[in-house]
Amino acid sequence: MDKWEEQFLREIVELDTNSDEKKNYAVCAEVIKKYCQEAGLEVEVFDSMHDGTPQPNVVATLDTGAKKTVLLCTHYDVVPAGETDEWKRPPFELIIEKGKAFGRGVSDNKGNIVAAVSSAKELIKKGTSKVNYKILISPNEEVGGTWGIDYLMNGPPKIRGDFGIVVDSGPEYVSIGASGVIAGTMTVRGLQGHAGYPFKFANAIHLSIPLLQVMVDYEDVRRKVESKFPAPPGSPHRTLWGRFSMTVYNAGSKTNTIPGKAEISFDCRTIPEEDVEDVAKNIEDFFKKAKEETCVEASLEFKTKHAGWGTDTENKYVRLFHDTVKEVVNPEIPICGDLGGNDGHYFISHGIPTVCYGTLRDDNNYHGLDEFMHLEDFEKTKKVLIRFAEVCD
Repeated sequence: MDKWEEQFLREIVELDTNSDEKKNYAVCAEVIKKYCQEAGLEVEVFDSMHDGTPQPNVVATLDTGAKKTVLLCTHYDVVPAGETDEWKRPPFELIIEKGKAFGRGVSDNKGNIVAAVSSAKELIKKGTSKVNYKILISPNEEVGGTWGIDYLMNGPPKIRGDFGIVVDSGPEYVSIGASGVIAGTMTVRGLQGHAGYPFKFANAIHLSIPLLQVMVDYEDVRRKVESKFPAPPGSPHRTLWGRFSMTVYNAGSKTNTIPGKAEISFDCRTIPEEDVEDVAKNIEDFFKKAKEETCVEASLEFKTKHAGWGTDTENKYVRLFHDTVKEVVNPEIPICGDLGGNDGHYFISHGIPTVCYGTLRDDNNYHGLDEFMHLEDFEKTKKVLIRFAEVCD
């Protein structure tokens, strides 16, 4: 990583662009715009402005006059840092140590933004690109992409291309699909009151326990759902599979008060072949039976329904990209699907063949404490994007 790349990454990592608060989006977009212009790219900014909050999408273009355009998909929003005092290094400072860059979002996905822009910068300098590169740098990926890539593809900008690369995956494989995400909350209702008189009230925590015991069985239901797309290296299954996890529990406010409400949020991962609406209906049916079995008063609300996707492995651009990665990185690198979700389905929905590649190695702690990126993975990603543009026609 050269000094220009390091400073670019430093300036955007220092900005807390977490997807909950959505602060610093406009500032971050301006910084990205500045570095894109320095790289020699043409830059447009499309602000989706949702609920009075700026959500600027930066579109940086390397226009070579070629007939084919490749879309590079990246994002600058990050998940919240959580309890920052639990980090060994400040989450919103770029710390480089022993071949690693530390900071929230450095791998997911700000390092990939810099890699994409830097690859275009190098291609401009060399004059060797055989395609146009259009780098889409958006917010909202961590919460569904509606005001990010979805807005660019389906809103007024109506961005189009011949091939898509989601620069938001790992370097150990070329991904040709991603899981869908369904998130929601189950709310258990009781009756709030004084903890000294528990017999007079209905404790929502106590009521939720038998319901949760039944809902845990839905993990087994989802585990039996199998995809045709290979799972990433190191997975416990040969192909992608369905998953269900209860991830957040909220109840109570004081030790001397019987809680009248308990909220349990969940995350369900679908395989590329599934329709998220069908899976959501299946969750609703299982939840209804769980309520009937336990006689618990509860409701279910979905927060996110984000479709999975898969692409044709025989597509010429997919094969060429895989060949490029094997040439630049490792001839043994496989093709498989991603366990996580990403914005690639917005490309696929418009018939644009798509792959994923990037710096998100399994050990990076993205979404966790002390997130980091291997600098060698940054270089690999950049070199792959450069080489692909040179051989793609």
